[in-house]
Amino acid sequence: MHEYSLAYGLLEALLEHLGSHPVGAHVRAVHVRKGELVILSEEALKEAWRILSEGTLLAGSELELEPVSTRISCQSCGYVGPAENLDPGEGWHVQIPLLSCPRCGGRVDVLEGKELAAVSLSVDGPLEGGPSPPSAGEQKEVREREGDTPEGQCR
Repeated sequence: MHEYSLAYGLLEALLEHLGSHPVGAHVRAVHVRKGELVILSEEALKEAWRILSEGTLLAGSELELEPVSTRISCQSCGYVGPAENLDPGEGWHVQIPLLSCPRCGGRVDVLEGKELAAVSLSVDGPLEGGPSPPSAGEQKEVREREGDTPEGQCR
């Protein structure tokens, strides 16, 4: 059931964003970065998304998950890089990242690997009977008028 609450949170955030930044097209896929420290069933998350998005602007869209490896920073020796993984052996489906410094064994901060975030959308052509997406010139004019920059927009 954990996956349903995560899917619901992603859905709510995207619907709110699309309410103020409509794409004017059918959303085919939602691209999500998923850190390896986020423990969940990807299939259950995708199924929850399918069910919860029915009847919304995101109905029929698929979640595409991009794995993000754990990256750490050591407070003691300054190491920054990937975490070492413990291979628990046969019968386990994943390796377990060790959250200690591979150089000195010190305490680390996790820089990457705990995120679950929608980062972009893939869209099809304009919706039938709906507004067409703005041209590049119209997008630039809207950004300038709103004081927005391309870097601040959802990809």
